[in-house]
Amino acid sequence: MTAVDTPTLLAEVEQRIALLAAPTGQHPVQVAAQHAVAGGKLLRPRLVVAAAGEGADREAVIATAAVVELLHAALLVHDDVIDADDERRGQPSLSRAAADTAIAAGIPAATAARIGMTTAIVAGDALLVRAIAALARLDVPTAVRIRLADIVERAMVRAAEGEHDDVLFAGAVPDEAAIGRILEGKTADYSFRAPLELGAVLGGRDEAVIAELGAIGLRMGVLYQLRDDVLGVFGDEAVTGKSVLSDIRAGAPTLLSALASRDPSWARVAHHYGDPTADEGAAARIRAVMRGSGALDEVERRIDAECAAVKALLEAAPIEERLRAELTTIVGRCAERGR
Repeated sequence: MTAVDTPTLLAEVEQRIALLAAPTGQHPVQVAAQHAVAGGKLLRPRLVVAAAGEGADREAVIATAAVVELLHAALLVHDDVIDADDERRGQPSLSRAAADTAIAAGIPAATAARIGMTTAIVAGDALLVRAIAALARLDVPTAVRIRLADIVERAMVRAAEGEHDDVLFAGAVPDEAAIGRILEGKTADYSFRAPLELGAVLGGRDEAVIAELGAIGLRMGVLYQLRDDVLGVFGDEAVTGKSVLSDIRAGAPTLLSALASRDPSWARVAHHYGDPTADEGAAARIRAVMRGSGALDEVERRIDAECAAVKALLEAAPIEERLRAELTTIVGRCAERGR
C-alpha cells in the first residue's frame, strides 16, 4: 500500500467479509453464517489496517482484516449459545432466530430450541473454518503465513479459555487476578492484541514494535471489556444493542460484581446475580448495591486511569504519528460511556 486510506480499505474489507461468508448453497447453516457477519462495527479490521501501515501488501491486509471479523462473528454466535442470549446487536440472536423459524414451521418448542442452538453452533463452526481457510490462502511468504497462523492460534485458544472461565466463575466471586485473566483471554487478545500484531507483521515492522503493539493491544482490550461490563448492567440498550439483564442473569464474573460483593449489602441481592429468571426489579436492586457500595465509582476510576495509561504508552511507542493518532482515538472510544 502506498498510502493508508482507511475508509476505502474498510469498504473493501466489508466486501471481502460478505464474500467469505456468502452461502455456496441454500442450506440453513450457510444462510445463518451469512447473517452472523452483518452489522459489525469493524473495530478489529480497523486495528489490522492501522497497524499494517503503508508498507503492507493491500490484498493481504484486506484478507486478514476480513479473517479477524469472521473469527469475531463466530465467537459471538457461540457466546450467545453459551449465555442463552436471545438478542445480539438489537436483533434476535442467531440461535433465537433459527428457533423462531422452526416454531413458525410447526415444530414443537423444545425441538425448535435444540434446532436453534445447533444451527448457531455449526454456523459459528463454519465461519471459523472459512476464516482459517482464507488465512491459509494468503499470497504471502510462508514464514509470514506461519507467523500469522501462530498469532491467530494463540488468540483463539485464549478466547476459548476465557469463555470457559467466564462460565466456570459465573455467580461466584473470583479474585481480581482471575478476573484479569478472563478479561485478557475472552476479549483482549483476539479483539485487540492479535489484530494489531497481525497488521504489524504484514507491515514488516520490527519484532520489538510488534511486541509493544501487542502489549498495548492487551491493555486496550482490558479497557474495552471493563467499559463493556459496566454497559452490560448500566447501559442504554437502545444505544448499545446489549441487554442490561444478560450479565446479571448469567452471573458474569466482572470487576464490578467482585467489588460490589465486598460490601455487606451484597448479601441482600446475591441470590439475584446468576438467576436466569432475574427481572428488571431484581436488576434495579443489584444496580443500587453496585452504586451504593462504591463499586461503580471505583470501576469508573479504573477505566479513567487505564485509559490515561494506555494513551501514555502510545505516546512513548516507536510508531508513526498516523498510527498513534488512530489508536489514541480508538482508546478514547473504548472508554466511552455511551458506546
